Amino acid sequence: MASFFGSLFVFVCLAATAMAATAPAPPYYIITNAETPSLNRPGLTPVGKKRAEDCIPAVFSQLNIGFILSCKVDKDGEEGLGCPVANETATPLAQALGLNITYCGTGEESNDDCVHDKIHAFLKASNQSALVVWDATDMDSLLENADVNDAGLDEDSLGTHADLILTVVSGKRVGQSSMNCTRLDGPA
Repeated sequence: MASFFGSLFVFVCLAATAMAATAPAPPYYIITNAETPSLNRPGLTPVGKKRAEDCIPAVFSQLNIGFILSCKVDKDGEEGLGCPVANETATPLAQALGLNITYCGTGEESNDDCVHDKIHAFLKASNQSALVVWDATDMDSLLENADVNDAGLDEDSLGTHADLILTVVSGKRVGQSSMNCTRLDGPA
């Protein structure tokens, strides 16, 4: 009888290991900052504030987010000038979920592996999803530094449409969709 339970234990452990090895990695999502005023004026527009305060928390609170990553201005202050509005966009969701925002710098003086390393470390240790909220003017660098296989992705549309959500699983883009914010997003 003891060997039966021993064999059963080994079988259960092997099955659990096999299931864990084949379980898909949780997705992570990438969005840009919400709408900003023209002529490089600071902050979010009224529409951007509504997106950040109402729409983004409603959309992403349903997606099991356990980690939020955003950008910060690089050490020499020349890159990442849109990061303050990316952070302003991420803050209401972080507060609603009780999460802190983690940051990576942008530009020449920053660690290019920061985004990739922080996202993958979180996803490896968790079954929750992650959200990256980034400066809309720096999406090319983000996708490169996050090692996103962006074949077929229109990076220009991602940086110019505050309603787009890029879904990534295991480094591959698996979807691009609208937030569908009522009275904020027009027909696609």
